[in-house]
Amino acid sequence: MQTDEAKFIKRKIQGGSIDVHPSEKALVVNYHLEATILGETGDAMLGEKKECQKVIRLKNLSSSTDISALAKEVVDRCQLIHPSKLAEVEQLIYYLQNRKGSSPSNKGIPVTPDRSRDASRETRPESVIPRPYSGSSSGEGSTPTESSGSGEQIKTVASMSRLEEYMELMYEGPSDKIRGSALILQLARVPENLMELSTNETVLGALARVLREEWRRSVELSTNIIYIFFCFSSFTQFHRIVIHYKVGSLCIEVIEHELHRYEQWEHELEQRRPTRNSDSNLSALSQGTTSPRHQGNQSSSLPKRVISPDVSDSTEDGVPPAKPVVRSRLEYERSLRKFHSLVRKQDQLLRVSFYLLLNLAESLKLEEKMRRRNIVGMLIRCLDRDNPDLLVLVLTFLKKLSIFRENKDDMAEHNVVEKLPRLVSWPRFDVSHLSLKLLMNLSFDGGLRAKMIRVGMLPRLVAVLAASDVRQHNTAMSILYHLSMDDRVKSMFTYTNCIPIVMKMLLEPPEKQTDSLAAALLINLALNRRNAQLMCSTNVHSVASDVGKGGGEGTENGELDAEESEAVGLKDLMKRAFRLQDALVMKIVRNISQHDGQTKVLFVEFIGDLANAVQEADCEDFVVECLAVLGNLSLPDLDYEKLLRQYNLISWFRSKLIPGVAEDDVVLEIVNFLGTVAADDACAMLLCKADAILSLIELLKAKQEDDEIVLQVVYVFFQLSKHVSTREYLLQETDAPAYLLDLMHDKNVQITKVCDATLDIIAEHREDWKKRIQVEKFRHHNTQWLDMVSSQADGASDPWGEDYAGDMEDGSYMDEGCGGTGLASGFLDRNLLSESLFQSGSHISLEAVDDIDYGSGNPSSSAPGGRPRSRYSQDIEDYAEALALNGSVDFASRLNQLFVDPPGGNGGDVVDNKGRDSVDVYADGIMDGRESVAKTQITFQ
Repeated sequence: MQTDEAKFIKRKIQGGSIDVHPSEKALVVNYHLEATILGETGDAMLGEKKECQKVIRLKNLSSSTDISALAKEVVDRCQLIHPSKLAEVEQLIYYLQNRKGSSPSNKGIPVTPDRSRDASRETRPESVIPRPYSGSSSGEGSTPTESSGSGEQIKTVASMSRLEEYMELMYEGPSDKIRGSALILQLARVPENLMELSTNETVLGALARVLREEWRRSVELSTNIIYIFFCFSSFTQFHRIVIHYKVGSLCIEVIEHELHRYEQWEHELEQRRPTRNSDSNLSALSQGTTSPRHQGNQSSSLPKRVISPDVSDSTEDGVPPAKPVVRSRLEYERSLRKFHSLVRKQDQLLRVSFYLLLNLAESLKLEEKMRRRNIVGMLIRCLDRDNPDLLVLVLTFLKKLSIFRENKDDMAEHNVVEKLPRLVSWPRFDVSHLSLKLLMNLSFDGGLRAKMIRVGMLPRLVAVLAASDVRQHNTAMSILYHLSMDDRVKSMFTYTNCIPIVMKMLLEPPEKQTDSLAAALLINLALNRRNAQLMCSTNVHSVASDVGKGGGEGTENGELDAEESEAVGLKDLMKRAFRLQDALVMKIVRNISQHDGQTKVLFVEFIGDLANAVQEADCEDFVVECLAVLGNLSLPDLDYEKLLRQYNLISWFRSKLIPGVAEDDVVLEIVNFLGTVAADDACAMLLCKADAILSLIELLKAKQEDDEIVLQVVYVFFQLSKHVSTREYLLQETDAPAYLLDLMHDKNVQITKVCDATLDIIAEHREDWKKRIQVEKFRHHNTQWLDMVSSQADGASDPWGEDYAGDMEDGSYMDEGCGGTGLASGFLDRNLLSESLFQSGSHISLEAVDDIDYGSGNPSSSAPGGRPRSRYSQDIEDYAEALALNGSVDFASRLNQLFVDPPGGNGGDVVDNKGRDSVDVYADGIMDGRESVAKTQITFQ
């Protein structure tokens, strides 16, 4: 390039970090200066970039100086400092103002205060990230500074312009490598430097190589290098760098090695523990010295154990050499103190390694790879440690992993639940809170819930509820709600303070919105009888004084004295429910009302309020719960007829039973209540006179698809059939028997049972209906066989083959094989079937019920859209095979005899077969050219 071609010079200044001067009261401003020579066309011809510093001396800085005003003046006068860094300048000036004067023998650059410039650390506690190590005690431009429990702090202020020098230290001895990695780490902790560092493959490659080759030799070196890559992992765009150098895989190897080494230390120190005959001073030492499992938690009430290896003469990597067991007090004391120092260093390495893996776990693919490397097992092994910062990180990682089933199963395999009770009671809030969050995720698994109960988690969770810190109440209550879903666990709540505490949370707040978690927990617990009794007798105003005295206890028979309890808790629940029309609170009351005995008697004084609320309440969910409570109150001494008349409930019920007027939930509870009151003879007759039964039949036609409504309607019929007057009304004035006969073979087992019970009562008191019911049962259970025979007699099918076609047409085959009566001309004729079924001239025929819609859409129904005709599926080929055999006994004569002499009569053909009436029909014939004999049994149920 010719010098005369250069026409312009362009300068560009970019601000950098701000530090304090090592010895003077001054600020050091780092900035980048970039000079570019431009040609005639404006193109860059030559450029150079240089890092510079500017020192701002604060000569008048004293203890009385106004820091805010001075910082504002510095920012205004120095163009290299952006106004957004005003707070940082204030912090640095405050540090200079309070920094002690340096002596001539100890003069150097102090550690720059943490200014939280790393964006990734805004949401993560600084205590989780360890400080970098420095392996040199002195160096050019620096002198030793204070050492902390995490190792010596760095001595010099690193600069990007000297990055090559720091990299050269990575090729020197161990102490130089530690010092070089600490200086590079200082640069990496500044987010603005990460982009430039990410482009320097030489430095990153050297760091990865040193970590891969020497991570076993030095904990400090491993911590610094992993920390550098952790800074990159804090930003998603730099994850590719960490993955490229396989730092994540190295971290897993480091963690596994350190955990194994820690277990070895524990075992060897346990063997070196002094005997009981040792100096008594050792006892005082063990009481005043934090054990390796509890260092960092000296205020905890957890049991103290002294376990650690003898590391007094450990090798470079901390592995103790093989030595004879020394049981002297001084040796053990020295080993224990040395061990604490090594454990602190190891905790830092584990923290930064787990943190890096946690950042990489944002990718589900990488998380799955970690799972295959047993990351879950390593995390759970770390739960035995007592470093709070490490526990916070481990619990956070486990909580993230626990949302996937595979990880949850791994946690169960490694017995994670057994390690959590002590952490739930940890004095530090974040540890206990994260433990509860992890338990919350695990509590969705039934097996893990059972383990929680076995390890005594229930009283610990109740203790969290009783604590004054409300931040953990919702999480603890959610876990208790999951535990309360198991019936065997519900009874355990009785012996804790959980019910009084939760009821106080539910009832005391004056606001209208109810705590849904507290209500949900009480709804579950109210399903247990003893819990329901305890809720009725709980006085929430005395809960505070009763906490800690144990759970509620009943009498010897499990009953609470009504006079002593006075239903204080039940009254409070009812008052809040009626005042706010709260459906959740009323649902608690509904579950309480399910239990027989003294508990139901307590509801007598609230029946009027419930009946009034049913008609006047605006909230439909609240009405549903009130109706459900009334339906549960099956008390023999209660005058239901007076209740129905006084509140005019029947007319309101009929208006709601019209299809489409009310929601199905309301209709279901109305029918349920009608089933309860129908048990009373007077109320049953009142329902019949008010035509409520006709409304139920219309409802049955419209709601055939809803098995719950159908079941409750049939139950009302069952209650009515038990009274003489209402039974005659049911048979003569309604079509209910026809529906009962059809529903007798419904697929729902409960519906079938209630129908059978109702028909048995009818058959017991009415002889005409007894025969009809018995014939219908026979016809249903043998419907396929009857249809086959009838179709053959009518010539509809030809299962016999072509050789017998002529015989079927003229009846000669039947005459020969069946005694000459003719199968088509006997009982199996449809007309004869109808005559046999309805000889008494009833007003309704099963064959003629065409006006009833039986649409169910069930594919197993015999008619399109009809309810299932039978729950019993029989193979039609079996019947065809039996019919294809030649009969040795006259079919028609035996079947006619069956109806001439009903089952149980004088006829000798009816035998008892395990409680069923049966007729044995024999047939012999020829199939496929071979003679065979078959026996078909036609049964009555």
